[in-house]
Amino acid sequence: MRTWRVGTFSMGGSLLFLGILLLLTQILHWETAFILVSWWPVLFIVLGIEILLYLFLSRSEKAFLKYDFLSIIFVGFIGMVGIGLTVVQTTGLLEHVTSSFNNEVATANLPAFNKETGTEIKRIVVDTGDHPLTIETSTDKEISIFGTYRTQYVDRKPLLEEVNDYLFTKIKGDTIFITFKDLPQRNEWTTTFHSLEATLVVPASASLEVESDNAITLKPRKIVSSWNIENSSNVSLDLTKAEDVTVRLRDIQHIEGDEIQWTYPETREGQQESNEVDLEEHRTSATYKIGSGEQSISITDAYSVHATVSP
Repeated sequence: MRTWRVGTFSMGGSLLFLGILLLLTQILHWETAFILVSWWPVLFIVLGIEILLYLFLSRSEKAFLKYDFLSIIFVGFIGMVGIGLTVVQTTGLLEHVTSSFNNEVATANLPAFNKETGTEIKRIVVDTGDHPLTIETSTDKEISIFGTYRTQYVDRKPLLEEVNDYLFTKIKGDTIFITFKDLPQRNEWTTTFHSLEATLVVPASASLEVESDNAITLKPRKIVSSWNIENSSNVSLDLTKAEDVTVRLRDIQHIEGDEIQWTYPETREGQQESNEVDLEEHRTSATYKIGSGEQSISITDAYSVHATVSP
């Protein structure tokens, strides 16, 4: 009488198949995680073959059926693990875990934006979102944006490949609208680390309106237009004595720049306000003029303004 141990052949065949797959992953550079997820259905195929083989042999000879419980438990455990990994894969978590091991934090150049304005564009409206921005002027009739961003690379693929990935622009009449987008997330499971630092160069003759939730650095040089900055957390203003501009601050919590003699409005008691008070509920206004002050830079609703004047 022949004794048939159900489970032994299944365990041996499964381990053999798994070993071959793992060897091929090393030779052909396959993704090991996905191989481990996809190979486990072979367990049921091998176990089914073993049962069919037993049924076939039992017809021709009297076979005594005996279960190899250790092998069956081992095969069942591997099967459950495989089912669990498959469920995890369908949720996208496995892909996230795999990509996390391939992440690399690096700094890359922003895709540069250049737009000829000619004489048609007279007004520039910018929304920086949550990104810091440096703004300078140029004598060219062109708007330029360039800079760097730091992010997590996956498989050495850049996060931003073209201007539309981080910037939206629209021209209406004599106005161009520029909006900085939130940088894209690679997956929905975690918040990807991002930071963007850009420089915007605008024609000195175009008026500028900026709204921002982050820090703004202004280097106006010799503007021949008006600038309006609103809702920025911190504004750094770099001026020169050769400029002809009036700086107007309104609803500012903290004003810095000891070398600048700000002019403060009079209070009800007839005294000028001082920028020494830096309370959360305290907001003040001030002005500063260079030359005849024909051009205007207005900064409104900022937490702090730091201004310097260089020769």
